[in-house]
Amino acid sequence: MSNIAQHFSVLSKALDLRTQRHQVLASNIANADTPNYKARDFDFRSAMQNALTGRADSGALSMAVTSGAHQSGGGVSGSGPLQYRTETQSAVDGNTVDMDVERAQITDNALQYQILTQLISNKFQGLRSAMASTQS
Repeated sequence: MSNIAQHFSVLSKALDLRTQRHQVLASNIANADTPNYKARDFDFRSAMQNALTGRADSGALSMAVTSGAHQSGGGVSGSGPLQYRTETQSAVDGNTVDMDVERAQITDNALQYQILTQLISNKFQGLRSAMASTQS
């Protein structure tokens, strides 16, 4: 049973990271006309490795403990450090958002998210089938 839980845990972390990446990419698109805005992204592969090993992102702040009765923070793994995207076209206003790149990245990320949700759905369907066959 722990193998199933581990499998769902990995898929859940991947979904969380895909959601966070979608937010970063959407922020880039929303700021396409903002002067001096620098497009950002994060490396999904390294963020996933950090999430699986339980390491928090490098920019994480530790929780302040002012009483011995406080519970320690669990250290939720974030997306990892956001990085500036390399500039593909120069803009007069200093904005580095390339809408073609952002649309391609957000489409790829959405497709990866859909694949993950389908994997989870298939896993649940398999579990339902296994439980139904044992009840008969």
